[in-house]
Amino acid sequence: MRTNRWLLGLAMSVSVVALAACGSQGDEASPKESSAAAEQSPGADSAQDQQGQQGKPNTKDIPKVVAEVNGKKITKDDFVPLFETQYQQMQMQAQQSGQPVDEKGLKKQTAENLVSTEVLVQEADKRDISVTDKDIDKGLKESAKSGQMSEKDFLKAMKDQGMDEKKVRSELKNQLKIEGVVEDEYGEFEVSGEEIGQAYEQAKSQQEQMAQQGGQGQQEMPPIDEMRPQLKEQVKSQKSQEATQKFAKKLRKQADVTIHL
Repeated sequence: MRTNRWLLGLAMSVSVVALAACGSQGDEASPKESSAAAEQSPGADSAQDQQGQQGKPNTKDIPKVVAEVNGKKITKDDFVPLFETQYQQMQMQAQQSGQPVDEKGLKKQTAENLVSTEVLVQEADKRDISVTDKDIDKGLKESAKSGQMSEKDFLKAMKDQGMDEKKVRSELKNQLKIEGVVEDEYGEFEVSGEEIGQAYEQAKSQQEQMAQQGGQGQQEMPPIDEMRPQLKEQVKSQKSQEATQKFAKKLRKQADVTIHL
């Protein structure tokens, strides 16, 4: 099981599904959406914008129960750490592009991501996908190692993001369940030599673009054989993410979902 991409891919947020679902929000409508959250006044919008400019999004209007999935509640405590982390990332991008962060849209996207995670976890439970404490310990060590941190420093960084060790272990358990149910549904993802070659050329092109943008001399790419294991894992990860997104959409259509944003 490939656990380290969970936290690294979204700068210590909650779910790989957030990565998989980010580009899909425009073509998936909620089966049931509730307008339980109060509408904001122009004054509230101004206060929200001012808060955003200071680097902190407005979370005062987030209801205690953000969504319900087949009777299971997704709470404000589940929502806020992921939302704030994604907001910080988008704010950094906004500073480069000059475009403001769409806070309302990000709230909706975050809720959708959490719903996708929940439907996958529920399906894993239906299929009796088991995750042991040893699996979680191993995943925690891998995540810390991939972040080039000790386990202690890693947990401290997570706590700074609003997630204590209990929460980290709980979310990691969910991620392992998701990886397990996706593998159960689709089997082991195979990678061809042609796909590795395409990934190598793509990495080479990206390096050339970065060198041009930075005005630096281009560093020579290592030979493809040297990078083969890394490229194979990269392609597998991409296939897994695509399959996760596809499976989440399928399950979502069958689920009873209400979003209170």
